Amino acid sequence: MPRKKKTDSGFLPGYRVLDLADEKGVYCGKLLGDFGMEVIKVEPPEGDRLRLRAPFHKNIIHLERSLYFLYYNTSKGSITLNLENQDGRHIFKEIAKTADVVLETFPVGYLQSIGLGYADLRELNPRLVMASISPFGQTGPLKDYKSSDLIAMGMSGYMQVTGDPYGLPVRFGDEQSHFAPSQYAAVAVVAALHYRDAVSGRGQHIDISMQETLNAYCSEATQEAGWVMLNQNVIRQGPTSRYNFPGGLYSCKDGWIGMYVVRAKEWDALAQWMYEVTGDEEILADKYKGGVLARYNCMDELEARFLNFTGNYTVQELFAEGQKRGIATLPVNSVADLLADAQLAARDFWVELDHPVAGTMKYPREGIYCNNIPPPCKAAPLLGEDNDRIYCGELGYRKSDLQVLRTAGTV
Repeated sequence: MPRKKKTDSGFLPGYRVLDLADEKGVYCGKLLGDFGMEVIKVEPPEGDRLRLRAPFHKNIIHLERSLYFLYYNTSKGSITLNLENQDGRHIFKEIAKTADVVLETFPVGYLQSIGLGYADLRELNPRLVMASISPFGQTGPLKDYKSSDLIAMGMSGYMQVTGDPYGLPVRFGDEQSHFAPSQYAAVAVVAALHYRDAVSGRGQHIDISMQETLNAYCSEATQEAGWVMLNQNVIRQGPTSRYNFPGGLYSCKDGWIGMYVVRAKEWDALAQWMYEVTGDEEILADKYKGGVLARYNCMDELEARFLNFTGNYTVQELFAEGQKRGIATLPVNSVADLLADAQLAARDFWVELDHPVAGTMKYPREGIYCNNIPPPCKAAPLLGEDNDRIYCGELGYRKSDLQVLRTAGTV
């Protein structure tokens, strides 16, 4: 049987990943593909349900036009295969013999129930690495519980520290709960492959819990430390710090800017700037110069003066002048701002990929820059575009066999 397709681009060429992931792990497969692995998305014959997730390119509902699918499946191939079908499961086992990694996000125990669990696949391919992403992990009292982005953010503790201090807990935007487990899984896959190839010669099963990975991120926000040391929950701060001024987000003529002042010379520069604009001599008073603690007791009156000052400027004017005066001032960018951002353009962050149906669009490049190894990024695959290559070219099926399998609902 021919071995998997070899590539010579990216950081990790030559490895094959069978991607069975939904939203919880789709970004993991994207990362591995963008790093150079051959990632094959295994879709049901009707297509992954994420292909029907809005919004759609030019508002045309089509399997090949979901913007969500197009972004999260760059650098992947696609085969169709029905794992509910006995023939489909047999074929999957044949492909798994050539794989290095299986990435899956099914409910705990599902793959075992259909004979495709790690123990089953390991007998066929002892070098196989399986990465399983689930809401709460493969073990424990909550292992069979369902979840969602909202539940994951709440259960991990993130929502306790997000939102207005006097309001309700707030979920992060853009389903952030899917990024942490995907990133942990991608790193764990690379580590497991290195350990296999350099030390043990055998694969292993990686168990990724969404709750745990998010909690690990959240712990860096000192939530647990605050509870252990003070027996208190960390207080939500909202868009501005409750312990420093200025420290956070503030409105101006056409949007929002972020500013954070800590050192004495930064405050002196800001106070002088505010005086020049507003003529308010009080802002130069010594009582504000005693550092963060001195301004802490005057935050309300300072904020009123500060907003009177920022209301004179646009975002870009504040950004440019603040940087000139040595004050940490940065814009809160919109998508349009990011597409026009000179820094991102200078680093070739936006790449154009051509898709046979959706056409040419700009995509964000993954945040790794190496001028010697360009990313092998390609547009998301058409549904089943690798069926002939895998089934006929590798597994030896004839075209007529493939047609029979299609008619039977297997591929």
